[in-house]
Amino acid sequence: MTTDLLDNPNSVSNEGGATAVVPIFRDSAFDAEATRTLGSAYDIACRALHPHGQPPVIQEQLVRKIIEAAARGERDPERLATIALAILGPFHRDVTRRFGLVPNFFMSAPDAPEIVEKLWDFAKSAYLDNPMPALFKERLFVFLSRFCQVRYCIVRHCGFLVGYGHSSGDASAPPQSIAQVIRLLKALPPWRRELEPIYERLAAFKTPTDWPDSDSELEDCIFAAAAVIFVEPGKSERARDALRQALGGKRFEYLIALLAFIRAAQFWTVAHPGLTIEDDMRTLMSDEKELAALLLQDPDLPER
Repeated sequence: MTTDLLDNPNSVSNEGGATAVVPIFRDSAFDAEATRTLGSAYDIACRALHPHGQPPVIQEQLVRKIIEAAARGERDPERLATIALAILGPFHRDVTRRFGLVPNFFMSAPDAPEIVEKLWDFAKSAYLDNPMPALFKERLFVFLSRFCQVRYCIVRHCGFLVGYGHSSGDASAPPQSIAQVIRLLKALPPWRRELEPIYERLAAFKTPTDWPDSDSELEDCIFAAAAVIFVEPGKSERARDALRQALGGKRFEYLIALLAFIRAAQFWTVAHPGLTIEDDMRTLMSDEKELAALLLQDPDLPER
């Protein structure tokens, strides 16, 4: 096998599917027919993981396993793909089952992979299995990620919202449009708004309300109050009281649990500056310039 892929994992790209790795297979001394077969196997394996292309972090392993199996004489593309996908252990299969891909976030601690698995447990309890509506959770994740210096979370979770993976790990959640996400990214943060009407609106509920629809006034109020708690917890007593009144005690605690995981996820990205944005989102942002500008802009934080 050529060493190019090992020296430069980015030599395998999402763009072009199997055609991007055909030279690698050809350089491994396979004839033209076998090269096409290996390319087909690679495409099958990638589509099994993510409809918009393989997670970049495991591209090298997929190629390596396909070549190893082909060198032993295997030529059936489906069997080659199955062999390649067997590199994923139970943890990665669980991540793939929920998100439709393996985000680089969950491959970010090779020196202590067991820690990432514990983070996955936290993700499941506070985020994925949290009984809030999937789109509400994902939209809130994106909204709060606007206020993180590192842009990995906002980019990846925007991808989930628009169908590059599954929102909140729910394959049945409908993807949102680019226009819907742009409106979410342009919504004013609470420190640039009058908060008193928001608190009054939330505190006016006599009985707990249900979770709001996307793009609704109530969602906007909840997001604003949640952002105050998230960014300025020491100044958030009024926001906490208003949200507890509107949501009731149980829903309020589920909301706080989600905020805790989002905060932990953002801290993890700050502490791992080598964490890279996946190729599927780079491709999307190259096609959607306005979206890219909003995702990559500096966070709009309150003045100190």
